[in-house]
Amino acid sequence: MINNKRVLLIKLSPVKGLDSSMLRALAVVKGLIEKGFKVDMLTLQTSATHVVNEKEYDFLKDVNIIYANPNKAYNSIVSGAKTGLKQNAVKVLRKIYHTFSLYNYTGAIAKNIKIDILPSKEYEYVVAVSDPKTTHIAAKRLIEQGLTCNKLIEYWGDPLYGDITNKSIYPRFVYKIIEKNFLKIADKIVYTSPFTLEQEQRLYPKYRDKMIFTPTAYLEEKIYPENEGVFTVGYYGAYPSNVRNIIPLYDACAQMGNTVALNIVGNSDLTLEETENIKVYPRGDISSFEAKTDLFVCVLNKSGTQIPGKLYHYAAYNKPVLVIEDGDFAEQMHGFIESFNRYYTCRNRKEDIIEAITRIMTSNEKWTPYKEMSADCVVEKILE
Repeated sequence: MINNKRVLLIKLSPVKGLDSSMLRALAVVKGLIEKGFKVDMLTLQTSATHVVNEKEYDFLKDVNIIYANPNKAYNSIVSGAKTGLKQNAVKVLRKIYHTFSLYNYTGAIAKNIKIDILPSKEYEYVVAVSDPKTTHIAAKRLIEQGLTCNKLIEYWGDPLYGDITNKSIYPRFVYKIIEKNFLKIADKIVYTSPFTLEQEQRLYPKYRDKMIFTPTAYLEEKIYPENEGVFTVGYYGAYPSNVRNIIPLYDACAQMGNTVALNIVGNSDLTLEETENIKVYPRGDISSFEAKTDLFVCVLNKSGTQIPGKLYHYAAYNKPVLVIEDGDFAEQMHGFIESFNRYYTCRNRKEDIIEAITRIMTSNEKWTPYKEMSADCVVEKILE
């Protein structure tokens, strides 16, 4: 008999990993716990290649965390490459691997996963959260081995066919076939962007009635005191040049000089020069930066229908948020973003960014966390 209070959440990336996708998954876990569910979470051990989230979450004490078997060969190769030639060699190997593979190293883990590692074969809900997309392979393999549930929910970050970060040499129709096979076994399919939802419903009309959009839930409210001193702008997240254009923000703050300070923390293929008022850091723990930030910035993607997760996560803060609009969906996204009455917006041009930051600096508007994006509200919609 299926336990109507037990949920299996699958996400094939480390539960301690510091990334937007895991924060999205943890928000779902938190919402489930708050609704009285017992949660089993199938995840991965953290390896030497991952940036670790040092934050401890109390609700995880109530979660049964199950680790899938790691791909030890992959982890050992990468973990031994810390500096110099080894590090460069690993970068080359990674590029080659992603060129000839549809998935990252978790693909092998997903394909070889065994149902015996689970404490139960019957659940009220199974929630498969991507990225990585291999999470959906794992869910499919477990169902083939006898896993049962009243509802299988696929909670997608980036879609597969429409993912602008795909680097594989495989033709696009291959992605479409694979994605269709994932979608057809789901009882419900959840997307984080209304524009991705519309695109997916056009691509797969047979499954359109199973698909919904919901904003990404934030994990916890962030209330910071007012800061003294120079007005500090923060950009926290990756900014690969093929996905996101951060240069206008950089140029805007450089031109504004010592009237503002800009902190950029994240990975990129770009090498940005530091100035008196602009500091650049690699990806890492941003908690100390956030506490001193007066304005949080989210830059939209250069193309595609996806909305960066940080836009939703910033709804938890009591500080202003500037969304810099870009890409081929900028006009449609503007109306969507404005509908929340929570964000400042401008186009991704230096002059527009200067004008927006200047206006925000002189504004007396006060902000509070946006309750509609809390874990409880979003999980309610996912489960209904």
